[in-house]
Amino acid sequence: MLPQDSHNWRRPMSRGRTATLAALVLALTGCAGPSDAPSPGPAASAGAGLPDPKTALAASVAALDALNYEFKLSSPYDGVISVVVHGPSGSLEVQQRVKYSATDITDVRYRTVGDVQWLRLDFSQTEGLPPDLPGVLTGQKWLPAKPLASNGAFGPLRLIRPEKNLTGAEGLVTRVVAVTRKGAASFDGTVDVTDAVPGVLGFSLEKEHVAALGDRAVSLPFRATTDSQGRLRQFGFDYPAAGDYPAGRVSFTFDQYDAARPAGAPTGSELGSDADATAAAAALRAIQQQ
Repeated sequence: MLPQDSHNWRRPMSRGRTATLAALVLALTGCAGPSDAPSPGPAASAGAGLPDPKTALAASVAALDALNYEFKLSSPYDGVISVVVHGPSGSLEVQQRVKYSATDITDVRYRTVGDVQWLRLDFSQTEGLPPDLPGVLTGQKWLPAKPLASNGAFGPLRLIRPEKNLTGAEGLVTRVVAVTRKGAASFDGTVDVTDAVPGVLGFSLEKEHVAALGDRAVSLPFRATTDSQGRLRQFGFDYPAAGDYPAGRVSFTFDQYDAARPAGAPTGSELGSDADATAAAAALRAIQQQ
């Protein structure tokens, strides 16, 4: 999710664009409206005594509306993104950790509590950047996000709060084409990713990737599991190699329903100042211009 295109999973970035990872969880411009594509055909028959599998999958994401859960996305585009949503306290925390190699790692964190948001940027293990990075870019402090945005380092800034349709799994579940049940809580089948509506965080395959997949994009294989209460635990789909895109897998995982830990406002030595945030914006601009 970069400032210029917030709704795409992307292939790993070149060193020259590494600094733009800091924009990942901030430069969001909203998500597409509801899909008006025709409803998929009838589902495969369910096991005796169990709900129709497509109906069960559709119902499995309803628990996300309570805004109290933990979520993880793993993909070749964005590495691992972990999210803690705690609606009761109005808090949200997002971490993106991209590991290019054992010694080349970026770690960007975003936190919102109520109407205030902060960033923690750690590029200390990112190859190709100056060895004398200022402390504001080495994860030492939570930086107020507003000065970073106003200095133009991240493009348009939109406050992300705990809200519905955050993850993108909801849109994928609605695009399931065929599904069969494998036991009481396991499902597999195919999913159409061509018109899947991304969540607020903007996860979706980029248009060029979908185009490269061609007709295969309408029936990618997926597997899903639910917990004992029918809530979605995991949804993952595989895609084959196509054009310049190697084969890969995208996986959504959910945990801690109704038991997510609230995020608190950073305080004391871990809280940076507006001046620190301004210094971080200047440092990022200098890196991007190299």
